[in-house]
Amino acid sequence: MKIVISKVFAFLIALALSSGASALLITDFEYVGVKLGEGQSKTIYHDLTDYGVPDKYSVTKAWLKLGFADSEGRRIWGDWEYDWAKLTGPGLSGFWEVDGSHWFGYDIRKVAVGADGIDSLNEDGRLSVTITSFYEKNGQYNDFWWKTSMLKAKVVPEPGSLALLAFGLVGLVLCRRQMQVG
Repeated sequence: MKIVISKVFAFLIALALSSGASALLITDFEYVGVKLGEGQSKTIYHDLTDYGVPDKYSVTKAWLKLGFADSEGRRIWGDWEYDWAKLTGPGLSGFWEVDGSHWFGYDIRKVAVGADGIDSLNEDGRLSVTITSFYEKNGQYNDFWWKTSMLKAKVVPEPGSLALLAFGLVGLVLCRRQMQVG
């Protein structure tokens, strides 16, 4: 009987350590395609439930990949126009210059989602993302294109689900052992 118990405990430890192997990576892509200027903001919502996040799974890690393009790249008063974007939302923050050409390339920004954003995703599967255009100097507003937003989230089974599975397997092992003895 001691051998059976030690094998069961070894199995439970292996099950607990392999729980990361059952993690899923879920992607939500949004084509935004909006031009922001004169201090304008745009909010979008990433919704992981659209892509089938299984019940009893929770988000452990998430990150955004945002695509921007400069609208014109023109000169203002002898200097190049600088376009500034500000990112806000639960667990999100960032402030950077948009460089990508509207016709020839994107300015890609990768941002990790913080604890508040992970909580929001675990609560209802949604994450709000807001981009605001900021003026750069002399009261002149800039403009740029917010092209894309992609959310990637790593989801894993909740510990309670793994515990139920483990107890069921222990019961099967003990029933089989009982049948072999009797």
